[in-house]
Amino acid sequence: MKPIQIKVKHVVRLVIILFIAVIIWFAGVPSFRHQKFVPMPQNEIQKIYKKIKDGNGKLYQSEGSLRFKNRQFYLDGKPFRIFSGAFHYFRVLPQYWNETFLKMKASGLNTVETYVAWNFHEEIKGSFNFVGNKGLLNVREFIETAKSHGLFVILRPGPYICAEWEFGGLPSWLLRDTEMKVRSNYEGYLSGVDTYFAHLIPHIQHLQYAKGGPIIAFQIENEFGSYSVDVEHLRKLKKMMKKHGVVEMFFTSDPQIKSWKNGLYPIAYEALPTVNFKSLDEGGQELVDFIEGLGEFPLFVMEYWTGWFDEWGGEHSSDMETPKLKEILTKLLDSGASINFYMFRGGTNFGFMNGAKIYHKHGYKPVVTSYDYMAPLSEAGDTTEKYQVIRELLMKYQENVRHFHGATLKEIPENKEKAAYGTFPINTYLSFEDLLSESEKIESKMILTMEHLTLYHGSGQNYGYILYRKILPKTKTINIKGIMQDRMQVFWNGKEIAAFDWTENLYQIHLDLMTDINIDEKENKLDLLVENLGRVNVRPLNEQFKGIMGEVFTDGSKEELKDWVIYPLDFRSQFLNSVWIHSHYKQLPNFDPSPALYSAEFDIEGTPKDTYLSMEGWTKGIVFINSFNLGRYWKHGPQQRLYVPGSILQNKKANTIRIFEQKKAGKEVVFYNSPTPY
Repeated sequence: MKPIQIKVKHVVRLVIILFIAVIIWFAGVPSFRHQKFVPMPQNEIQKIYKKIKDGNGKLYQSEGSLRFKNRQFYLDGKPFRIFSGAFHYFRVLPQYWNETFLKMKASGLNTVETYVAWNFHEEIKGSFNFVGNKGLLNVREFIETAKSHGLFVILRPGPYICAEWEFGGLPSWLLRDTEMKVRSNYEGYLSGVDTYFAHLIPHIQHLQYAKGGPIIAFQIENEFGSYSVDVEHLRKLKKMMKKHGVVEMFFTSDPQIKSWKNGLYPIAYEALPTVNFKSLDEGGQELVDFIEGLGEFPLFVMEYWTGWFDEWGGEHSSDMETPKLKEILTKLLDSGASINFYMFRGGTNFGFMNGAKIYHKHGYKPVVTSYDYMAPLSEAGDTTEKYQVIRELLMKYQENVRHFHGATLKEIPENKEKAAYGTFPINTYLSFEDLLSESEKIESKMILTMEHLTLYHGSGQNYGYILYRKILPKTKTINIKGIMQDRMQVFWNGKEIAAFDWTENLYQIHLDLMTDINIDEKENKLDLLVENLGRVNVRPLNEQFKGIMGEVFTDGSKEELKDWVIYPLDFRSQFLNSVWIHSHYKQLPNFDPSPALYSAEFDIEGTPKDTYLSMEGWTKGIVFINSFNLGRYWKHGPQQRLYVPGSILQNKKANTIRIFEQKKAGKEVVFYNSPTPY
């Protein structure tokens, strides 16, 4: 397949598609924080029930180990209740799994739920990885560790997971297919999903309960009714999962019943329907009543949202008052519901893996590095007031809350001490040009997006930054026509002359060089540095190209600039290994050389402890400690301190911190023993 070259006509078409998609999105999907809940009339709900009753199928009955009858779960023929917590293996380093599982078990939970992130395991098409990355890829070990602590496991393998995760867990190489339609029956998509399941499911199928493992249920897709009502797609996914070895109970989850009215109702014949919400007043009670009206199905709140996430440039999310939380949970527990707390421990969007959303009034908003979520266990795994409230309630409802083995812990493991390691000066830096010297260098007739670069056996570039370079004669004006995603810095002869992000005009960016900068060189270097701040994890999805989708013109010419040199700065391990040992690191000059890679070393005494790296005084970029990508920082906030797991630190030799700063660097870094004060 040849990569496409995106011209203005493509951009116009893409803008139209995006506009229509956004209209559909806001017409059909609730924005839980901003849109007032409007209940569905009872006569409409009754019509849904009638369609299900009159349809060509019987209500789903589990063929797995976990079954249900008369709204009650049964396991091994005995009544069973699920108290679960969401905890994603790919957001917390393995050294903290044991501690987290113990705290979950001490809170009254008997189950852990996790998504599986397809794009984390198949970053390059056809190359699967279930080990490595400091253990963050070890999904099988995660499940085995849960088993060792006597916890059951609920697995949500996608292929789409949302989760405020980059592209909702989908691999970006899917977009190289110009006809791609994700979350659909498009053959190119189904083929990729089938290959993914063919590698994932055999890897963990022996851990199903029927085979002696802790997995008791599998989710089909994720909140599919918020995207489509094509039940046939869910049937195909279910068939694939069974083909590759799934034998346990299937379920779906959705945050609204509107999709059932619009045609999703036949899913009641294929899987147990579960519901997602935060408040009973804002749609939750309607979902609860709807499930109860279906008859045999037990009430399972698959996502009881314990908090919310933050987005760059926004305010820190507000939390529910404790009395309200108690009131809602008491009602649910009294009703006999099974509950999965989303999240129980949120963790961190390490590296470039944060997702993003598009809102009606505010447009694109990327998620911050922290995924603390205001969960019962903090980003670092500490118990909170919310943990104590939930534990106190759950302990009153332990009947039928059996464990894989063992019982609820009576003692809560203590929170680990955090360290304030202090202030360390920045010593050296590597120039942007030296950084580029270690990157791939692609010569291209046309501007290409990340996804369409000829990299990694046809998978393109997934994450990070992309630099477009062009040598020009003396130039008066530059016009960039098209769409830029998500943030662009414009450099002329190495000096930044402009910066734009998603809030700017999507169709045309005009730069007057005669007023912006003094031009006198005969040969000038134009650099366009574009950052992928995270692909949208909800919708629209089929248009999540990153980089520049358009053309560049100079001095009023109608001929677009051609013959570009493109540098994919994705900060992958091979690139990093060569950058770390580069011979051109220099002492800091008396001016700010950003963008550049800054370096410092620091020593610690005793056993390494978790800490928080403050990026106050810095502007925007990414941080590595001992080669581990902690994630993004940005002075826009609200997050200003990055969580640093003690497990990546070392006390027998110096620790190395490297910071890719895009605009203006600080002179030092400071480690605190507490997260960002909001």
